[in-house]
Amino acid sequence: MNSLTSAVEWSRRFLAEVLEPGDFAIDATAGNGHDTLFLARQVLPGGDLWAFDIQEAAIDATARRLTEAGLADRFEIDEPFSASKAASKTAGRNVLARMAAPDQSSPPEEAAAAPRCPIRLIHCDHSQMGSLLQGYTKQPKAAVFNLGYLPGGDHALVTRAESTVSALDALAAALAEGGRLVVVVYVGHAGAEAEVTAVDRWWRQLPPQRWDTVAVQFPNRTGRPPYVLVAEKKGVQRRVPTT
Repeated sequence: MNSLTSAVEWSRRFLAEVLEPGDFAIDATAGNGHDTLFLARQVLPGGDLWAFDIQEAAIDATARRLTEAGLADRFEIDEPFSASKAASKTAGRNVLARMAAPDQSSPPEEAAAAPRCPIRLIHCDHSQMGSLLQGYTKQPKAAVFNLGYLPGGDHALVTRAESTVSALDALAAALAEGGRLVVVVYVGHAGAEAEVTAVDRWWRQLPPQRWDTVAVQFPNRTGRPPYVLVAEKKGVQRRVPTT
């Protein structure tokens, strides 16, 4: 597809403009890992990346993609709301073994000796993002969503208005000044209407004093093409006292 009419390509342009090595980025919908790998290449070395997905198949697909890209020692799979917190993390170098034998895990002493992984593949609903960000001191510089269903997966499992808006609220509060929120909005699948309406409303209600917004649409495309929403957080303007 021509890059001019690719919603995904536009989303990545907007992300690449503000990200550099050392930044903190978030992929709110890991899916098959394409955006996660793209973001990793923007913020590494020195940066941090969180990728969320509620589906284990998506987390595993993202893990495979990162492993194939040579990043097996740079990520871990995290289940922060698992009933067993002691067994909630799997280092990337062991992820393919975990997929083959889910009940096996690396010895505790090996996990303790492993260096901190800059990429977290977080197996939970992105509506939980706010509670995780509250305990993290680094501010995200950019976040991306691809709404809808997992490509190649069950079309009945889709992102929902309530969870998406909850994640957007958390990110809007945590985002660094000059940072961007980027959403690729898919409109053609069953159940999309409620989420599209909620996300569009959320974007329109952003205060212009604090946010610049952009929409990229493709008016002469046939069917119901996706579109891109971008919001950039402005710096706080402080009034200079007059003498």
